[in-house]
Amino acid sequence: MKKFFIFLYILFFSINLHANETNKNFFKYVDNGNTEKVVEYLNNGVNINAQDINGKTALMTAVYNNDVYMVRTLMKYNPDVNIQDKSKNSPFLYAGAKGYLDILKLIYKKADTRNVVNIYGGNALIPACEKGHLDTVIFLLENTDINVNHINKLSWTALLEVTVLGNDNKNYQEIVKVLLKHGADKNIKDNSGKTALDYAKERNLKNIERLLL
Repeated sequence: MKKFFIFLYILFFSINLHANETNKNFFKYVDNGNTEKVVEYLNNGVNINAQDINGKTALMTAVYNNDVYMVRTLMKYNPDVNIQDKSKNSPFLYAGAKGYLDILKLIYKKADTRNVVNIYGGNALIPACEKGHLDTVIFLLENTDINVNHINKLSWTALLEVTVLGNDNKNYQEIVKVLLKHGADKNIKDNSGKTALDYAKERNLKNIERLLL
């Protein structure tokens, strides 16, 4: 009986070792953009949602690389776009934050825009606004059910984020207009008791201030 259990242990160890090596090679091909090899591995049963030591899935790796072609290939195998890595990034959150609009268009229909949040407790819209990704902001608001008034751990909404961290150029003005058009509440206060208008005045964002009056 003891020999039998030893045999099972060795067998289990060998299977896991082989699976780990297979996944390692799979991720290498994803990272290198080798779609031919990636498809081969997927067709041979590799788990599309397997995660590496940093919690990244193949899709997350492709999104980090802004590899649109790889993302398009992987999406044919129905990956989970909401899995988060150890940095709390998901493919949808990261693509939104970086303004990777072509990737967003490939994955947004499968994204949980309400419950999956980043390390700051924010949705994809907030960093997109902060970084000035106007086209991404428009796309998110027009094509998803993302909450325009979501409040992150810093007590900021997308509108507050613009006035706290953005500037007064035309791009940010247009973002403010789009946010207001889609129901952004300019009366929400952060933990300091300040509204977006308060920050616009404080930071001398004259053009944005006029939009918020």
